Amino acid sequence: MHGTFSNARTYKWIGKELSSGRYESPRHVVAIDIRGCGESGMPENGFTLEHMATDIEAVMKNLGINKAHFIAHSRGVSYVLKYASLNPNIVQGFVVGDFQAHHPKVKEEWAKKLTDSYETYETWDHLYATITAVQELSRKEFEIKKDTFYIEKDSIIYKRFAKELPMRLLNELEDCDLSPALNNIEGQLLILKGAENSSFLNDDHLREYQKHNPKVIIVNQAGHDVLEPREQVKNEIINYFNQAL
Repeated sequence: MHGTFSNARTYKWIGKELSSGRYESPRHVVAIDIRGCGESGMPENGFTLEHMATDIEAVMKNLGINKAHFIAHSRGVSYVLKYASLNPNIVQGFVVGDFQAHHPKVKEEWAKKLTDSYETYETWDHLYATITAVQELSRKEFEIKKDTFYIEKDSIIYKRFAKELPMRLLNELEDCDLSPALNNIEGQLLILKGAENSSFLNDDHLREYQKHNPKVIIVNQAGHDVLEPREQVKNEIINYFNQAL
């Protein structure tokens, strides 16, 4: 489960590693686009934690999956925990990507800023010029990564999340303590926390997880972006799944 404005493609590298069979038995890996992201639709409403959890349930049932381990990043952690709260003993283990077990309400200024700054682009060259005006990025690297976060529709380049999504989340996602759902997870927790100040996890958040005897990994040279393809993260995830039943 990806974070708020990401999409399933960001987990492609994890899927390739775990499904390859190079380490132990190959895993069946499924990545979900949440509502308003990636290839999923953008309904007029239906953005509560319950809606996100029932979407996960629908995917599980459609694919005939009765139990699974989950990997999630950012607010995707909240969606998995809500799913676990409604479905005890289905989540066999959980890799938590730099997010607490308490879902905070979306801030209005944050949602408005994202909505107001949402841009489309006339061409891929236009997008590349815009990105490279603020950061260094080779054209080769851009071509490799562009389809992960952008899509072309009717000759216009869009981000892979809907412009309306921030305000829908603001209006429907409520503050919620999801820590009781940790009791419904059967296997071990693997917590990935960024080493830098931009990590979303603090000591109080970790103490809540510590009640459930997790393995906590501090990801070097990372803030909140702990599920970027790093060798340290790859090794920890592979080791976690090698030890999982």
